[in-house]
Amino acid sequence: MKDIKIAITDIETTGNGIKGNRITEICVIVVQDGKVIDEYSSLVNPSQSIPLYIESLTGINDEMLSNAPQFSEIADEVDKITKDCVFVAHNVNFDYNIVRAEFASLNREFKRKRLCTVRLSKKLIPGLFSYSLGNICTSINIPHIDRHRAKGDCDATVILFQRCLSLDSDFEVITKFLNQRTAASYLPPNFKNSDFEKLPTSTGVYFFRDKNGIPLYIGKAKNIKSRIKSHFQERSNHKYKLMQETYSIDYELTGNEMLALLRESELILKFYPKFNKAQKKVTRPYTFTSYHNQKGIEQFALHKNKIAPVSWMKFYTREEAIKFLESLCAEFELCPKYCGLQSGVKYCDHYKITTCSGACKNEIDAEEYNRRVSKAVDYISHFEDSCLLVEKGRTTNEKSFIYLKKGRYAGYGFIDNSDELNHPEEFKNFLIPQKTSSYADRIVSRYLNTKKNLVKIPLQGNENTGLEDSSEKIFGKLMNF
Repeated sequence: MKDIKIAITDIETTGNGIKGNRITEICVIVVQDGKVIDEYSSLVNPSQSIPLYIESLTGINDEMLSNAPQFSEIADEVDKITKDCVFVAHNVNFDYNIVRAEFASLNREFKRKRLCTVRLSKKLIPGLFSYSLGNICTSINIPHIDRHRAKGDCDATVILFQRCLSLDSDFEVITKFLNQRTAASYLPPNFKNSDFEKLPTSTGVYFFRDKNGIPLYIGKAKNIKSRIKSHFQERSNHKYKLMQETYSIDYELTGNEMLALLRESELILKFYPKFNKAQKKVTRPYTFTSYHNQKGIEQFALHKNKIAPVSWMKFYTREEAIKFLESLCAEFELCPKYCGLQSGVKYCDHYKITTCSGACKNEIDAEEYNRRVSKAVDYISHFEDSCLLVEKGRTTNEKSFIYLKKGRYAGYGFIDNSDELNHPEEFKNFLIPQKTSSYADRIVSRYLNTKKNLVKIPLQGNENTGLEDSSEKIFGKLMNF
């Protein structure tokens, strides 16, 4: 460490998070071998007004900055004094990213190794109630004069860094932090690297929690560890605030993305985390229905706001609905005109479907056409049967299932390959019941309409058990998936 120069830095800003935040004051103190060898400080004109709450906190106002240099005028000095140095600050990612953004606004690159005195203090001075600069200075008797000004905070950080050096005489901890090539260099100041390393690379939902364990943000991912790392590396104001309040992260494995989507939706509705954007309002769905036209032909239609005596299936985008109708039309050789796919035409002339029944040209009678429609309706009806949707489990020895009760999401569960099931109704022993919602409806609808190689096990009801089917047939399918 004797040959390494440390540029301990503190900035004051206009207080607009990361993006759009401008420097109003900067101080850099260069330390080598534990001793101060250089120093630079200056007010900075941000070319914008100082918010009142920032003025109250720092004492810096518009009048003080009116004749101060803009960052473009001091950029060379900042670049020079920090060159060939390790950039050190208390909560370093904040100061470093804003300084780098100031250089970027001038089309200049600013790249330094960095070291955080929050993380360093947590490792070398464990057990403190708080690691904010003010509180840590109070806890270990570091003089901290002129708080919330760049020079005052920088002087205190220099002493804190020197204390850390004295507790790491062989430089083992500092060297390890400097040589990190993982997400650890981006970690939130209150989050442990050891906890990050324990995160799984599997599919599931994850929770950012505050110091009281309350969820701040809930998300889903195919690879939880990779997704959380990407959160650390994002440089938005929203993510910066989330990182500052995060003290722990935990997770729930689901084994597959479908269940992860459902669990994410359920948990957001349960906890309403402050950093989750409100779930998009699900608009009224398109409903698939039919009616007899003047020719006596049973004609399919989509409706959104009308009440129909007979209707099946719900679609939450028109695109999904049209795609399903096109497949139905082609599969059962129906007329696009009578499936709601074309309007204002005398005869079908669909760009994609070439299997028109000919009913539009009176090539087959209404009775024959309606028989085809009847077969299509039978096919449609099974989408709203009670069933199990089988997916991958959390391990190779497990399957997961999603239970649809009359086409509506009603819960999920996991079944180990070694579990003995002698009757279809026994799946309920593994069921974790859940309330459905419009969000869950939309997720299930999209899954049913887009999933290829869908493993769907019907559960037909009767008066006695509510379920009937060959247990060998159902669970043979389940366990051989």
